Amino acid sequence: MESQVVSINRSGNFTLVQAKQILPVVRKITEEYRDKVESLLSRLSTIDIDNFKLIDELEAQVNELLSEWNSKISRLGGIPKGLWLVDFDSGDGLFCWKHPEQEICYWHAYSEGLTGRIPIEDKLFVETSLPN
Repeated sequence: MESQVVSINRSGNFTLVQAKQILPVVRKITEEYRDKVESLLSRLSTIDIDNFKLIDELEAQVNELLSEWNSKISRLGGIPKGLWLVDFDSGDGLFCWKHPEQEICYWHAYSEGLTGRIPIEDKLFVETSLPN
């Protein structure tokens, strides 16, 4: 069996197959950063509200982690759209994935967001049912 190579510093449009191939890397990165951020947020919730210095330090660490996550996802060709939400440009819209979803199952138009996403099967059905 031939091994799959995941490209980095990718730009341009993704086919659904390409987006699904890169998703395991996106999921791994997202889970790693989500765990780190959640740990810091849990720590923040236990700190005395008057400890401004520590609160500022922890908030800066959270912001740095989010910035790193955004950068890593972007280098893979994904489009970070929100907290643990990644889009992949399909050329006529965006394949949409949100942690903890196991697969890319949704698509939405460029003008839509998370609330406007539809199952990929519905999008593919609409495309195949249009007359030539």
